[in-house]
Amino acid sequence: MAEARIGWPTRVGAAVVGAAFLFGGIAGPSARADDKPDDLKEELLKLNRVTGDDAQRTKLIEFVKDKERAKKGVAEAVKMMKEAKGEKPFNFNAAMILGRAAHFLKEYDAGEYLYEYCVESATKLKSGGKMAQAYENLLDLYWDAKKYQAVIDLSEKVLDLKEPEEVRRAQIFVLERMIQAKVRAGQTDDALKQATLLADLPDDGWYFAPLKGWVLREAGKTEQAIQAYKDSIDKLDANKTLKAELRDEMKDRSRYILSGLYVEVKDIDKAAAQLQVLVKRHPDNPTYKNDLGFIWSDADKNLEESEKLIREALELDKKRQEKAKADGKIDEVKENAAYLDSLGWVLFKQKKYKEAVPYLKKAAADEEEGAHLEIWDHLADSYKAMGQLKEAVAAWEKGLKCEDLGPRDAERRRKVTAKLKEARAELRKGSKDKD
Repeated sequence: MAEARIGWPTRVGAAVVGAAFLFGGIAGPSARADDKPDDLKEELLKLNRVTGDDAQRTKLIEFVKDKERAKKGVAEAVKMMKEAKGEKPFNFNAAMILGRAAHFLKEYDAGEYLYEYCVESATKLKSGGKMAQAYENLLDLYWDAKKYQAVIDLSEKVLDLKEPEEVRRAQIFVLERMIQAKVRAGQTDDALKQATLLADLPDDGWYFAPLKGWVLREAGKTEQAIQAYKDSIDKLDANKTLKAELRDEMKDRSRYILSGLYVEVKDIDKAAAQLQVLVKRHPDNPTYKNDLGFIWSDADKNLEESEKLIREALELDKKRQEKAKADGKIDEVKENAAYLDSLGWVLFKQKKYKEAVPYLKKAAADEEEGAHLEIWDHLADSYKAMGQLKEAVAAWEKGLKCEDLGPRDAERRRKVTAKLKEARAELRKGSKDKD
């Protein structure tokens, strides 16, 4: 399964937790049956003493390990805040940890309340850094909650601020966020107009060209989006003032997105060419190897080489996780569901159905990353190829319950619905024949 996605590059908020789960997740402890309200309150109040980014990140990860208990903690914290007469029980740092926890747990109302308090607290403290942090977290939460008009409204408020300096420096990111939110809110023409003006700026156009590409892609103008990302690479090459490291990083990002766009227009050779450049530049990056192997195998090309690349991706990812575990960043080494799906699919393409099924089952069983129609479709196709029609029907039915995550999912949903209808008809016919 190719992992290419075009989305907002979240810098803070729930992404802080997401980064900790990047290598496969953390298996948290079971809920404490002997929890008492006072014990929970005491634990929450201790968050006021957590200072420093690293310590706060560690505490946040620890706090959300047990999701159910974390939800109780967030609810209790909000209750304590609302019931407080006079001074609130939590300072900025504690409220930020709790807000991020709520965000990660998708307790959006609680997260909004806590982030808004962080904005208020940071403003009173006259701390520009904390204000920028709080605003960005709140924008990220609105985005994840699909409250796009709220993103626009808050962005306009932040863009109107003349000080402090830290907030002014963050306004370029806020501007991007606002334009993206306008697209999702149905204001695509306005968003494209703004993005185009920014991309055409003589000095800063190199920065905004990818944003124009994102808007065009969201608008369904894939060919124009491809051109925008190609323009982005050209503008980066032409900019001699950028540090080489930043230039290369941004070019890599555009190349990766281009690979996904070329897949969308079914130009696999051009998609592969972009990924081949990335694999050569970053031989230890598992994502590039997985994606190259997947798109080749999906197009029935270079199957042996594809299998080799995907197995290398799994091994590289395993080594990354093992290092993260040794460093105390994660508790568990877990195979990447997307890479497992890719391996299962390339085996399917080689007609090694029995070998493919275990990998695809493991990928689909991942509650977080396996909830994708494409994975379940691959599993169902493998079952059907083995003559296990009932299992195929069950897999397609489960897959259709997953949310669409990308532009190709709508088309896949139509195809899966047709395959499911045909398979059910075959089952009914087989049942009648037996009678």
